[in-house]
Amino acid sequence: MPNIKVQRHYRPDLYLFIVHALLLASSFTLIKFYPHVIQKPDMSGIFFMLISILGGIIAIVILAVSLPRLDRSVRALTINKFILALIYWISSTSIFIMAGYSEFLFNNPLCILIFVSVFYPSLYFSIIKIADMRKKDWLIMGGILGGFMMLFFLPKL
Repeated sequence: MPNIKVQRHYRPDLYLFIVHALLLASSFTLIKFYPHVIQKPDMSGIFFMLISILGGIIAIVILAVSLPRLDRSVRALTINKFILALIYWISSTSIFIMAGYSEFLFNNPLCILIFVSVFYPSLYFSIIKIADMRKKDWLIMGGILGGFMMLFFLPKL
């Protein structure tokens, strides 16, 4: 009887679910015990919205390149991974917002690192790591993301 390696496509998602749940709980306790008292109206909501939407646009590019490379023999793997990516985006955004409204990180641009360090590794471990990515796919993804970087940062120079 030959040894058949069973692919466990949803095992990283279980670990990521646990990590996201712990981070949601810790950011909720952070905002519950150390809330920022708003003394005057500010524009922090627009900051959170822009970072979340730009992160979602970059994630759509990553998903557009990597989702077609997933295993087609597993039933509904692509749509399930897309739904999980949406859940990771919502979870990462809420972690980002709750941590950003705490007393320690209010109006601190370093809280962007919270969103980036939670959301993009989730996409990597959930989708990109199990996808059969070619060198051409990495170049396409890098070119599109490089174009976004030039679009946003080159006019500032």
